[in-house]
Amino acid sequence: MKRLYLFASGLAMLAGALLAPAAANADPVVRPMDYQQATDVVVMRGLSQRGVPFAWGGGGVTGPTRGRGSGITTVGFDASGLMQYAYAGAGIRLPRSSADIYKLGQKVLPQQARRGDMLFYGPEGTQSVAMYLGNGQMLEVGDVVQVSPVRTNGMTPYLVRVIGTQQAPLQQAPTQQAPLQQAPTQQAPVQQAPVQQAPLQQAPLQQMPALQLPTQQAPLQPAPAGITR
Repeated sequence: MKRLYLFASGLAMLAGALLAPAAANADPVVRPMDYQQATDVVVMRGLSQRGVPFAWGGGGVTGPTRGRGSGITTVGFDASGLMQYAYAGAGIRLPRSSADIYKLGQKVLPQQARRGDMLFYGPEGTQSVAMYLGNGQMLEVGDVVQVSPVRTNGMTPYLVRVIGTQQAPLQQAPTQQAPLQQAPTQQAPVQQAPVQQAPLQQAPLQQMPALQLPTQQAPLQPAPAGITR
């Protein structure tokens, strides 16, 4: 009886161990969501870090970390680290440098900017990146993570939009159906059928010998002369 109890207890512990990782990985913020939901999650996740200090090379998808180099003694964010953390809430993984982030997504003109787009500074976005919040405001990393008025000085010509751009390949569907438009050219040989029937027009020429029958019966005409004899 004691062995049966221990065996049952062991099965229960094993089942608990197998089920525990699945529950730990069930992160509700990375489930599929629409554009507005994703934008709200990204913005609120970024705003939740206001006041966290700047640390060069600090931060990532899991939150603020100890920086590198001059920021080795500070736990905080740099600009790209904050963007990584904010957008990870919508299941979007960004590169670690602002220059690499600038190469992603969809380029957007400033007058077309939406809440949740990213602004970049320096040539090809190499100096810094911030999140556009709407109403002329942005979330950036200065001395700390903070909300500031949008600065146009040194800003790149385009913003970058990554929320919702994962569905872009669906726009190529019409070009994939293009071969269907060639179907009429595949039926072109059917139009040559009258040419293949052209030999039928020569049938009257094959009946020409029938017109010579009177000349083949000419020997019958001397018959009256034979009767007079």
